[in-house]
Amino acid sequence: MKKIVYLLLFCFLFSFGRKEPNFSKEMIEKLDLMQKDKNYGLLPSKYIGLDLYFPTKDRTILQANNHELLFSFKKYYSKKFESFNEFLNVVLNEDFFLKDNNLKSFDSFWSFKLNSNIEKEYSNLGFDEFLKKYSKSSLGEEELKLNKSIIKPYEYHTIKYILYLNKYHIISDSHLGVNYIMKREDLFKK
Repeated sequence: MKKIVYLLLFCFLFSFGRKEPNFSKEMIEKLDLMQKDKNYGLLPSKYIGLDLYFPTKDRTILQANNHELLFSFKKYYSKKFESFNEFLNVVLNEDFFLKDNNLKSFDSFWSFKLNSNIEKEYSNLGFDEFLKKYSKSSLGEEELKLNKSIIKPYEYHTIKYILYLNKYHIISDSHLGVNYIMKREDLFKK
């Protein structure tokens, strides 16, 4: 009887301590889907405009897309991982870059430092209030838009990264000059 109680307690603690992945298996499969054309080579994927972020030990944030990750995988990691899908899962869900810190393989990635004032504000407000502050919606519209009028240029990337950590992305409509804030799961439903 004691063994059963310990086993149940262990199972409860193990399941309670599990963290939900940043990207689901289905999302990883969609990011992995790349098509090749015999005349043009690798075609842009549907998700090429989706920014993906990776923190480093020195608090630098690297930004890339799935195509840049594919090239990095082919050049540096194809022997370490069986597939690009496996590489994506580890990179996006298991803080691989923090552990590896092999930044030479990410020279082509754009990088930035977090704005400490925005980090403090996020810490004080919590995510829901942070989202309310930096978003706006028009009457009758369900879509959230980034409230660019209150954001200084040096704050933008930190705000975008905090949204990313909370499973939101900023999608730009360059024709309208609008940045939409969308839940990650909604982006992958399309």
